[in-house]
Amino acid sequence: MKLKRFLNASMILAFLAMSQTALAQAFTVQGRVVDESGEPMIGVAVTNKDGNTLGVTDADGRYSIELNSPTKLKFTFVGSETITIDAKKATQKDIVMRQTATALDDVVVVGYGTQKKINLTGAVQSINSKDILRANVSNGSSALQGIVPGLTAVQSSGQPGNDQASLKLRGLGSLNSSTSPLILIDGVEGDFNRIDLNSIETISVLKDAASASIYGSRASNGVILITTKKGQIGKPVVTLKAEVGFTPCWATDNYETASVQENVNMLYTVFHDARTSGKGETDEKAAAYAIGQLNSRFNKHGYQFTTNGTGAYENVNILEYDNSGRGGKYYDWDKAYFRTAIYQTYDMSVSGATQNTNYYTSLSYTQDEGRLKMNSFDRVSGRLNLTQKVGKFLELTTNASLARTKKSGYNDTRNTGSNYFMQTRNLLWGLYWPTDYKTGELWTERYGSYAYNGLYYDKEWENGSTSTKIIAAETLTLHLMPGLDLRSIYSYDNTTVKDHIYYSANHYKGSADNGNVNEYRTTYEKMVTSTTANYTGTFDKHTVGTMVGFEAEKNKTDYVRATGSNLAVSTIHTVSTAGTQTSAGYSWGNSMVSVLSKLDYNYDERYFISGSYRRDGSSRLSKQERWGNFWSVAGAWNIMREGFMSKYSFLSNLRIRASYGINGTLPSDNYGYMSLMSYTSKYMGNPGGTITTVTNDKLSWETSYNTNVGIDFGFFGQRLRGTVEYFNRDSKNLLQDVPISMVTGFSSTLRNVGCINNHGVEVELSGDIIDSKGWLWSAGANATFLRSEVKELYGGADIIWYDPTSSDSRAQYVYREGQSTLAFYGYEWAGVDKTNGKNVYYVNDPKNGKAGDFEYNGRGATYDYNNANYTIIGNAVPKVYGGINTSVSYKGIALSLGFTYKIGGDLYDGAYMDVADDGYYWERIRAKSYYNNLWTPDHTNGTEPRIEGVDLDDPQQYSSRHLFNASYLRLKNLSLAYTLPKAMTRKAFIENARLFFTASNLWTIAKYKEADPEVSEYGTRGWETPIGKTFVVGVELKF
Repeated sequence: MKLKRFLNASMILAFLAMSQTALAQAFTVQGRVVDESGEPMIGVAVTNKDGNTLGVTDADGRYSIELNSPTKLKFTFVGSETITIDAKKATQKDIVMRQTATALDDVVVVGYGTQKKINLTGAVQSINSKDILRANVSNGSSALQGIVPGLTAVQSSGQPGNDQASLKLRGLGSLNSSTSPLILIDGVEGDFNRIDLNSIETISVLKDAASASIYGSRASNGVILITTKKGQIGKPVVTLKAEVGFTPCWATDNYETASVQENVNMLYTVFHDARTSGKGETDEKAAAYAIGQLNSRFNKHGYQFTTNGTGAYENVNILEYDNSGRGGKYYDWDKAYFRTAIYQTYDMSVSGATQNTNYYTSLSYTQDEGRLKMNSFDRVSGRLNLTQKVGKFLELTTNASLARTKKSGYNDTRNTGSNYFMQTRNLLWGLYWPTDYKTGELWTERYGSYAYNGLYYDKEWENGSTSTKIIAAETLTLHLMPGLDLRSIYSYDNTTVKDHIYYSANHYKGSADNGNVNEYRTTYEKMVTSTTANYTGTFDKHTVGTMVGFEAEKNKTDYVRATGSNLAVSTIHTVSTAGTQTSAGYSWGNSMVSVLSKLDYNYDERYFISGSYRRDGSSRLSKQERWGNFWSVAGAWNIMREGFMSKYSFLSNLRIRASYGINGTLPSDNYGYMSLMSYTSKYMGNPGGTITTVTNDKLSWETSYNTNVGIDFGFFGQRLRGTVEYFNRDSKNLLQDVPISMVTGFSSTLRNVGCINNHGVEVELSGDIIDSKGWLWSAGANATFLRSEVKELYGGADIIWYDPTSSDSRAQYVYREGQSTLAFYGYEWAGVDKTNGKNVYYVNDPKNGKAGDFEYNGRGATYDYNNANYTIIGNAVPKVYGGINTSVSYKGIALSLGFTYKIGGDLYDGAYMDVADDGYYWERIRAKSYYNNLWTPDHTNGTEPRIEGVDLDDPQQYSSRHLFNASYLRLKNLSLAYTLPKAMTRKAFIENARLFFTASNLWTIAKYKEADPEVSEYGTRGWETPIGKTFVVGVELKF
């Protein structure tokens, strides 16, 4: 009986114990993971303390984990801080993850692979997709402005399709070849301005030799690695995005014109002075001549003129002529040619992933009218990223993209007939009308200023360009064993550009040959194959990574032109129907083969050593000079891993890095080392050839020797973080066209001429000022202090060169040992002589500083620039440049501001000579600033010289008169976004909805007031279309 009772009791206790165990196994932890703006995070991995994956978040960011016992749950996502929670019982736990580049365990894309940020030995800057999209620009290069220390991204034109920013990293690295960084999209060389920004996941900027030398001869100016998006495990995600914007005005004033009255008065003074100063006539005769000139030029447009006196500075009466009906009225050419531009873009993407398949596909359309009514820009782009695992060892990846761009209208050139921005500021008087007042018909004659009536001629011509770019890359990866991968990539890039230009027989460019049409087609092909073997292994506290590989590249360009003139009918604009036909075609190209290797080692993630070696052979150099060796060594010390740092609890990161290495640059000319024949000299139908270049088989690589030392630091759990970098780059054997004796039959040849140096310091500091109760306020600033100078010229002699950004040679420079690489060269303008209003120039006699026609401010001076000497007048390299960025978010609302700035350096205004003319151009309009500061006998403190009528060409000379302070501060981007509550969006079957507003170029402060201070990397301003203030509203939906 007792035994039976005991057994029963034991069974009851066992049952109760089992019940308790069952109850302990039944609890579930669930919740939702969002980022700091409240958006759901898809694909966040949830792991236990042993690292086993228990689940991932779905499309709404939700997770649900069943547990057998209490444990710690870890939430991880690339680019976000890892979150760990204690899971002891059933609970609802919502997680907020900060997606920021401050997390030390972030994975950063580097050359031919990835690394943890904490393991880097080189200078690498990583940018996430949010920072890129915040700028809301139509091209990727402009999105980097003010974000990356050391990188200048300057947008000098506002014309759609030509508004991409020019990129330069840590100064000018070459004299003859490209100075832009190498851009790779998913490992394949690409175009930043033809990619849909919404498809970008991250951007890594490789600045020093340790990070970039693995790319050899293509990396002397740095490397920008763009990684596009992939799918996340879970349900497929469909994203729709639409945005519409408008540009109502320019970002700044731009050569604002003096009034019609003021310009008529100035033109009267020109004609008056032509007779008094030029011919010694009396005021009466000069006044009569001047009024006669005005009437002869403008009577035809319905105006006549008188004055109340005979002096040189009379106020001219502008009267109606011949009952034209135009009295007191002036035509507004600005309104006729420019508009409020409409911008719109639409994006759609579908992505997802399983354990074996990962896919991302997108389609985007962008239309940007531009402010010039004649111009338009359209782009359609698409992308497919597909990865498929085949068994345990094989992985196939396909990356394909297509971009088709169409643009039409005028180009940015200094052209009196086709640059409407120049015409409205310098050529088109309000006295000109597009119609003849007598007949009412459109005006077809050339105006006296050499401008044409675009309202007529725009219907008589066509100018369009269509670019189609296809990139396909296939990657095969074999996972041979844990840590050992063999990867082979083949990529093909085809870009075809078709240009169409047509002038009717009524157009001034087609009247001589009864109309003409030109068709151009240029095809660029690039094929690259790359095979690498990568091994990574960890042995106790030692981690080793190695890579060896081979790469081959072939580039080919085909060009075809067909021209037809004497067109059959005005409605058919084809070459085939023309009476006279001509054509031309040729091709060129180059190739390169490379072997490459890399080694990384770290001990306990405390001490790091890395090295790389690459050997390139290029067809652009002779057989003797064809091969170049490029290498790097680097090391880093993670001081935070040392035991003695444990007492400094306020420190969260402290790392020191150093690197040294060599990069190279090839000549831009495919055949610069060869003597070439040109068969363009035909005689009586027979081909004839001439030698066009001089042989230089000693032509060699440009080589850059790079040193970099950096320190990364963080405080209070990375609440405050920063980086300081010192860099030094010696670029030797620089290539440049140099003058040679004309006895050879040639004026110049390409040679290795010298060495330049770029050195400086980059500072970046950022932090979370407020991070509490749903509020997050972050701010950051970066600054680059740069000095760029010519160290050595092998021949010792100066080299004079001109701004290469346009065909107008708007500025002149000199390479001189010990001077800046961007040293402006011209006459030193001393200002205006208050006693007579004449231009004064310092003579700058190298032997006698007081030599000249007279002394001015204690120096030798002259009124005639021909008696002065060229000298260095300025420097386009700023003392410091960078950006300031801040963002505030609260629950679903986010506001961000981005500023760019430049301090110091000079700006050369190559357009101001046209609008601040002293009398060389007669029937031209002048700027308001010129009129306001003009010297006259009653205004002897004027800073602009008196107007003369003797064809004074002083403004057209290279001189410091057109030099200005280049410093500025600009609010480049403003963004305001609101994510709608889920309770609202789910009723419409929408997982996430975000509304946003962005604005660009809202505010600018600068010492230079005449036009936009944001100029090209060469520090010059010309007649490019200005950039505008743009406002955009949009919506993004995820399903």
